[in-house]
Amino acid sequence: MHRTIIPGPPGTGKTHRLMEYLDKELKTTEPKNILYLAFSRAAVSAAKDRAPESVRVCTMHSLGSQELKIDTSKNLLQNEKWKGFKNYSKICADLSFETQVNDSGFPQYKNSHMKVIEYARNKKLSLQDSAVELDLHFSVDLWLTEQIYQDLITYKDHTGMIEYSDMISKFVEEDKCPPLHAVFLDEAQDLSPLQWDMFFYIEKKAQRSYIAGDDDQTIYTFQGADPSIFINLKGTEDPQIKSRRVPKKIHELAESIFPYMSERLDKKWEPREAEGEVHTDTDFYELDFSKGTWFVLTRTNKMLQPLKDHLYNLNIRFDAKQHDLLSKDMLKAYRSWVRLNKGASIDTKEAENLYKFFTVKGGQVARGFASGKTFQSLNSVTLEELKAEHGLLVTGDWELLNFPDASKEYIRTILKSEDLMKDARIKLSTIHGVKGEEAENVVLFTDLERIIYDSALKDSDPEHRTFFVGITRAKEKIFITNQGYEYQYNIGVPII
Repeated sequence: MHRTIIPGPPGTGKTHRLMEYLDKELKTTEPKNILYLAFSRAAVSAAKDRAPESVRVCTMHSLGSQELKIDTSKNLLQNEKWKGFKNYSKICADLSFETQVNDSGFPQYKNSHMKVIEYARNKKLSLQDSAVELDLHFSVDLWLTEQIYQDLITYKDHTGMIEYSDMISKFVEEDKCPPLHAVFLDEAQDLSPLQWDMFFYIEKKAQRSYIAGDDDQTIYTFQGADPSIFINLKGTEDPQIKSRRVPKKIHELAESIFPYMSERLDKKWEPREAEGEVHTDTDFYELDFSKGTWFVLTRTNKMLQPLKDHLYNLNIRFDAKQHDLLSKDMLKAYRSWVRLNKGASIDTKEAENLYKFFTVKGGQVARGFASGKTFQSLNSVTLEELKAEHGLLVTGDWELLNFPDASKEYIRTILKSEDLMKDARIKLSTIHGVKGEEAENVVLFTDLERIIYDSALKDSDPEHRTFFVGITRAKEKIFITNQGYEYQYNIGVPII
């Protein structure tokens, strides 16, 4: 097996280089013998836009669930599915198992016991060592954590339920990977030891591997990412040096963080020729968002709400993970309806989403299916087919859709200057949520919540890497600002 490693700082074209190797492989290799893996859903989506449809592109968890033939809607332990376990394990009856899927597509447990268990799995640690690394060894009852862990193992064995980490471990244990000619891996720096085990197992099934990453951008250490594994990889190196994104002044600002990273590869990194602009002490509420692409970045989702409110009040369109006035489902329904009325067809998932926004009482749609057909039996539908077979009684303007009045007013206003069929120019997100992406302008808020600041006092490395990622999303201008929180991240200085 021959391994090619593609290290490179932000914007140097690591994914582009992977695609060049992929194109080269496709000249001599059948697509079915190629596997392309990426750490996050966003990276997978970007790769699918570039790679031929015939090449399998997925996250490692997705690969595991597919090959293990797991029906995640039935067998994945998440949210309401935890009720069965709580009924099974009496010691868990009063515990919360609420999870929040983070920007990489993985669950984050609010329950401290589960935090310790999941981190232990990903880092391949004992529960005690996991609690120590998470700084929970004084606040978590390890005896109780062990009992929960053992009950969970027994419960999953009896019921066939599964967790995210099981998708990785069982894939290896049950030897589910077929022989491959080539395997690709993007954003390798964010893999946990458990995920590296899976990749090394897949790699042994392949003749060639291609691995791209940047240790400086390791921002998922809280869920087990270990940059040292990537740093110590052996193979033929193909370093990417020249940034196609980051201009000189922003490059200089980003480099000021390097001395405070605890472990990193010393590597060449050249900015693009443009000067760029760095603005400090910015007043967010005075910025002109009328032109260009923008990222508005905060450390946590909580910090985004007042910024959303400001843009709402200005009737400025933006994209966000949680967008109250124009949700992703609303936007999808709007686009589906416009396309249908112009004579196009939509796939059945789009149709199902669209039907959520029709009003039965108003006589606009009858939800019964006249011919007994269901959307699930079809691949796509036209407007005429919806009218003939699926109870649709109306056609016409998007305002027929049952959106809240406030959302309709917001849409009417932004339609005067924006095309909703196109992506928004402005995106509000956590720093983690734009990993691998770029915008002409970046507004970076430096506020830290107390819990994050306290953690940074013990280990500042994750915060330095996180803000390094935030800075290096900017192609032209970066605006440094804050919301007035007590604790701030100061770029290029230690956390004290």
